[in-house]
Amino acid sequence: MIRLGINLVSFKKDYKGGINSFALGLIKALEKKNIQLNIYTNKESKFFLQKIFKKSKITTIEQSKIIYLFLQLFCLLFNKKKLFINLENAYYKKIKKIIDRECDVFYCPLSYLAPFNLNIPTVSSIHDLQHLHYQNYFNILQLKYRNFSFDETMKKSTILQASSRFIKKDINKFYPNINKNKIKVINEGISEDFKFKKVNFNKKNYIFFPAQLWKHKNHMTVLKSIKFLKDSFRMNVKLIMVGQKFTSSRKILNFIIKNNDLNIEYLGKVNFKKLIYLYENCKFLISPAIYESSSIPILEACKIGRPVICSDTPPNKELGKKLKINFFKTKDYINLANVIKILWKNNKFIDNQIKFNKKNIHKYSWDKISNDYYTIFSKLNKNIYN
Repeated sequence: MIRLGINLVSFKKDYKGGINSFALGLIKALEKKNIQLNIYTNKESKFFLQKIFKKSKITTIEQSKIIYLFLQLFCLLFNKKKLFINLENAYYKKIKKIIDRECDVFYCPLSYLAPFNLNIPTVSSIHDLQHLHYQNYFNILQLKYRNFSFDETMKKSTILQASSRFIKKDINKFYPNINKNKIKVINEGISEDFKFKKVNFNKKNYIFFPAQLWKHKNHMTVLKSIKFLKDSFRMNVKLIMVGQKFTSSRKILNFIIKNNDLNIEYLGKVNFKKLIYLYENCKFLISPAIYESSSIPILEACKIGRPVICSDTPPNKELGKKLKINFFKTKDYINLANVIKILWKNNKFIDNQIKFNKKNIHKYSWDKISNDYYTIFSKLNKNIYN
């Protein structure tokens, strides 16, 4: 039996974003396999994780973060990369001994490897390199933190997992010295909590947009398209948005207030029961992000039986090879409005898409996807990659 360590030290139990959906969905599937899971987390998340992962051993990292965060800030402000790396290893010093003793392989699903100096094989999931494409989306400290952490993660991880071929190409582009063979592409999965529900087109009257209010989620293109539909075609399409407030919140909410004649609702953070309800009762799911590794909401919508409109980014195009998806030009709100207008009453067309996706979405079940991870962990445990 493989003894797999999992780093959830930076896990935030109240965060409702895709990275948490990814980690929780995958770990649930891994618990069903012949693996002993040792999860390392923070004390704030321990009880939450214990309720979900009843078969796993959960250990908390207890060190005080005050001095650690102060020194981390010093490293970032004064560009002390080597000291930053040593600091990360020092913070994990006590738990590193436990990890090396308790685990055969160590997995980091939350983007960064930590600690960097383990004596066992490691796997890190690289969710995006957004900071290298859109530096203006980050402040200087965030950029330095991401650069320091990713540089060392790329160098020290035994295996790097990417959720799309696009992210693998991105890693190869920005880290040309990384051995291409250590990058493994494994798609994201979909939770079994999402169940197919037959659509009633006569009752579905809104577009559902679940996304945190980050700049790269491309909210403004969607909002402008809703306004264009009303101004140009007298279509007052209803849009319901959910997601926590982040860097784009002010601009998005100001637009909604200024255009209060539009049928737009922002519900903020919702619980899972409400999320399912909003999926089941929407006419379309929209996933318009400018940049991301893949889109879990697209998979969720296909699983529950709702048609999808999404940006024509490379990862979405990859999903479009196996699922029926409707694309628009990523930053073109007029093109998006025209796509919505064409599809809105084309029930036969979207019904065919729903039927096709229902037959093919099983390829993305976490139980199936987790087999690829299990294969990697098994090979590392047997030193096949060395």
